Parts: sequence; structure tokens; C-alpha cells
Amino acid sequence: MNSLANSESEYLREASNQPINWFTWSDEAFAKAKKENKLILVDVGASWCHWCHVMDDETYSNIDIANIINNNFVAIKVDRDEMPEIDRKLQLLVSQISGESGWPLTVFMTPDAKVFFGGTFFPPEDSYGRIGFKKLLNEIIRLWNTEKEKILNASVSIDFKENLQVKSNSLNFNLIESAFSILTSAYDFEYGGLGNSMKFPHPKVDEFMRAYSYWTKDDIGEKLSQFTLKKMFYGGIFDQVGGGFHRYTVDREWKVPHFEKLLIDNAELLEDYYNAYLQSNDIEYLEAFNLTLDFLNRDLKNPDGYSNSIDADSEGIEGGYYTWTEDELKDALGDNFNLGIKIFNIPECEEVEGRKVLMLKDLNDLTKIVNKNKTELISYIRSLRKILLQYRQKNRKLPNIDKNTYSYPNYKLAEVLLFSKTNVQDALSIVNNINNNIITRRLKGGKEGILEDYATALLASIAAYEVTSSEKYYNMSIELGEKIMKDFLTADGFIESKDNKDLSVFDMPNESPNSLAIKGLLKLSNISDIKIDENIISKFSNLDPSSVSGILISAGSLIKGIAHIVIIDEKDGNAERLHDYSLKTYYPLKVVEKISDDVKDRLTSTLRSMITYGKGKSRAFICIGTTCSMPIYEGEKINSFLKSKEI
Repeated sequence: MNSLANSESEYLREASNQPINWFTWSDEAFAKAKKENKLILVDVGASWCHWCHVMDDETYSNIDIANIINNNFVAIKVDRDEMPEIDRKLQLLVSQISGESGWPLTVFMTPDAKVFFGGTFFPPEDSYGRIGFKKLLNEIIRLWNTEKEKILNASVSIDFKENLQVKSNSLNFNLIESAFSILTSAYDFEYGGLGNSMKFPHPKVDEFMRAYSYWTKDDIGEKLSQFTLKKMFYGGIFDQVGGGFHRYTVDREWKVPHFEKLLIDNAELLEDYYNAYLQSNDIEYLEAFNLTLDFLNRDLKNPDGYSNSIDADSEGIEGGYYTWTEDELKDALGDNFNLGIKIFNIPECEEVEGRKVLMLKDLNDLTKIVNKNKTELISYIRSLRKILLQYRQKNRKLPNIDKNTYSYPNYKLAEVLLFSKTNVQDALSIVNNINNNIITRRLKGGKEGILEDYATALLASIAAYEVTSSEKYYNMSIELGEKIMKDFLTADGFIESKDNKDLSVFDMPNESPNSLAIKGLLKLSNISDIKIDENIISKFSNLDPSSVSGILISAGSLIKGIAHIVIIDEKDGNAERLHDYSLKTYYPLKVVEKISDDVKDRLTSTLRSMITYGKGKSRAFICIGTTCSMPIYEGEKINSFLKSKEI
């Protein structure tokens, strides 16, 4: 057993019985490499990663390979969920050196910790169209012994700063128009999403397209985002039995996923589908939201919050827990089998390991087949899902769950649960872990958090204030915002941490830490004196829009206006109705406050002068920029006011 057995990381513990003398990413490991003049091998992976497990089982458990590594390298194992800031740095460097990125990430470094080569998955011997790891290791050792200067000259410091080629631009809508045009040129009009090969969901791209339609009154962005969401909901990337989304598919049609499920992916997609529902009122998006929430509460909820991920493999079979044979479907569905194979689109389903990945036939087509309206059909399909889920739970072993309760995905989920007003108490129990505004990597403690932890904590605390109207969460938000401005903000943007000055501005495809921080501080700027320099936002707005869509939403919102909705509660019973409508009305970026008439000192001078109108009755005011509406007494009018901006 190596030194990883007592690690808090699930991924590192899983490698504790490998024959390699693994170290954690630590001063000890780098000091040993320098002292012994040994090359460094770094493996970056995660508990949920299928090919990480394959490489662990086939490559790192190979005795011959282990001997080569132990004799010639200092080997370091990194869990990307534990150290995302290190992962982002290494992914960038390896991508620039070899053109590869992803997990597992295999990195080779000089004894003084400079990167000179890397890649992703390597089998033990030549196969899968890849060079064997044994051969690669021996070649690297040969080069180090015979052509050391070439390696040293080609190596790059891990403190290398990416040249973002950014410049401050004046914020104008031409930037948004240009970004939308670039995104549509990369859009797959046949199957949705971006590109024409393997597909990841890009929730922020969907959100940006949705916002673009709202700002321009041109429905093309809304239609493109909705088409993508429908295709994913019907596809194999969605767990058609238990709900929730797998991380990505290996094809462009959303049919064949790698079967890992991550909390952060599903939290972001919850937000994506919920906003699609608010914008369109289409119950298919609400059903995707509800089924995903069912999965999270059933499989990932734990006493401290929500677990980090579920593995792809079950009992040694990739996707074995999620895939089906027709005999199994017949056994489970009984009399419903003939209709079930039509509903789950069996003729179109692809196979993994000889088993079908279920999909869902287009509901509009199914209504004609089963002679039910969409609401009735969704209810009927739910009953079939329940039967299949019970069969699956009875006959199969759930894949391994990484039960680490990391702060970043939990705070992101809490924000979504709060603004959708679902599981509010669970969400508040997550937010209540914020203590003295020190955010740790896990909800219940550990080392201090990085930007992604603080930014999602800020957004969750603001959401808690918006929903509960509690001054406790208002004060928490202000203090968190001030800490982020003080400890993370530089002239170039928001850094990862005090010890890591890198900027993380790219959605990968999860929303970037800079985007999260910017969004939280923009919301805060509407309810406090905290302000963020627009140059921080504008300088990133001309980068690849598929990678900065989150920041582009903030940029567009600054240009078109952030909505500040204030409900004055006169204790006549109508404030709750106005409050609920305000929270459940789609707008690209808004912040909602419900306050008493006597709590107005922190409001802007414009609002303070406005709220005297209509005194005596609960009422809402909508402010965009420095302009505020007259009092609104009917919740239904909030949406129409926001859409028309007749203020």
C-alpha cells in the first residue's frame, strides 16, 4: 500500500493498492524529485472518470510499468476535484504542448517541476491507436539520459501565464452580436449543441442564446437553445430511467454517453432547463428539471449536502447499471413492453457492451401513437420510468459514489434550488455552512476554498436573501462580496487564490470562476454600494464565445440592463404573490428584494423617492439602470413590464 490510503480524496484512495509509489501534489514530492534529479510523472483524474479507471487497472497496476516508474520517476497523483486550480493549469500546458486535454491527464515534468510533455490515456502496450505507456516511458528516459538539453529547452514552468490576448473594450452590443454570430456558425442544426463530433452540454451557451433572444426580441437564440435541450432530454446523455445527465457523449447525436454523473453538471443543467421552462412554459423542460432533481435527491443527497459524483462503471461493465437488453425490458415492463420499446425508441438506440442505451422518442410524435396529450403522456412515461427504476435498483449494483461534499458544486446547486423554490430548506442548510465568511473546499471544513468556492457561495447567499428576505443572508452576501473584492480581484481579473495568481475565465464547459464572481458581484452591486469595474468584464468579451458565454451574459446584461425588483411588504398578503412572480419570471440577470417600507436606507435615491407611491398597499417596483417603474400591484404584470421595459 502506498501513501494514498488515508487521503480524503476518493480517487486517490482507489489508487492506494497500486504498485506505484504515488505521492500527493506536495512540497515533499517536488523536493524529492529535485534532490534525486528524477523526472516527475503526474496523473490527474477523478473518481467518476471511466478512462482514469481503465488506465489505473491496465497501466498503473502493471508490475513492469510500476517498476519503471518507481525507479526513474517521482509519481504524483492528483484528484482534479480536490485541486481544480492545478488541473486547469496542467490541462492548458499539455493542450499547448501536445494538443490533448481531458482525463486522465498524463503529465511529464523535469526535476525542477517544468512541464515538457503530456497526453491523456495511455494503454500499457500499443492499442486503441495509442502508443503503449511502457514504450513511452522508456523513450522519455532515453531522451532524458541522452538529449537532456532538448527536454530542458522545451520545458515550461507551471507558473506560465496564458496569453489571453485581452484588451479593454467599451461595452457595446456589437460584441454580443458578434459572439452570437460565431456561436451559430459552430451550432449543429441537425442535432443541437456545438460541433459535429463528441458533445458536451454547454449550459452557459444555452443561457447566452436565451438571453440574446430576450434582449433582441429575435427568437432564433431561444429556438436554438431549446432545440439543444430537447435533443439532450431525448438522448442517451439523459438517464431515461433514473433522471440526471451523464457528462458527455462520444457522438454528435447525444446517443452514447460516458456514464459518469457529476453534481456540478447536473446543477448547471437544472438551472438551464428551469430557465428554459420559465421562458417557454413548455412542460418538457420542467419534467427534465424534476427528473434530474429526483436523481440528485435519491442518489447524491447525504447528511452534509450532496455527494460529488457517481462512477461510470458498475461491476466492471461500462454503463452496466444504466443499459438494457430487450429481455430485461420485457421482464420489467411486462404488458407495457410493446409500447415501452416505442417510447424508449429502442430501434434507434445504440449499444454499449451489447446493451441498449435508452432514449426517448419525440413527445410530439408519441402523442399521436398513444393518443394522449403531452401532460397525460409525461405522466404515463413517469410510471414506466418508475417500474424500470425499481427493476434496476433490485437487480443491479449502483456504481460507486464519491461522497465528498465539495463546496463549489453544493453552493451552485443551492442557488438553483433557491431561485426555483424547490428543496428550499435543504438549500438553506447548505448556505448555513458559510461561517465567518471563510469558505472551505468542503462544506464541513478542510483547507480554505478557492475562487470557485467563494463565488458560488456568494451567489447562493444572495439567492437565500432573495427568497427568504432575511437580513442574515443580506449581510452574509455583503461580507462575502467584500472578501472576494479584497482577496481575489486584480487589475487583470479574479485570481484563483492568494497563492495562485492564475485567471480562470474559460467555461470548460462548466461556468468559469471569473464568470461566477462577476455575476455575483453584479447582482450585489444593485443592492449595495459594492461596484465592479466594467473593464474586468469587457476585456474578456472578445474571446471565443463558446468559452466565455457566462461572462457574455453579464456583459449583455450590463448593456441592456440588470433588473432590480423591489417588493414593498405592507402586510396585506399581496407581497408574497408579487414576490413569487418576481422570482419565477425569466430575465437574463435580475435581483429580487422583499422589504418593509421602513427598511429603505440602503435603496438608491431614485428608489427611495419612488416607494412612497402607492403607500398603504403591497407593491413592486422594477428598476433597470436609473429608471424605475411606477408601482405594480398585480404579479402578472411583472413579466410584461420586464419584456417591454415600459418603465
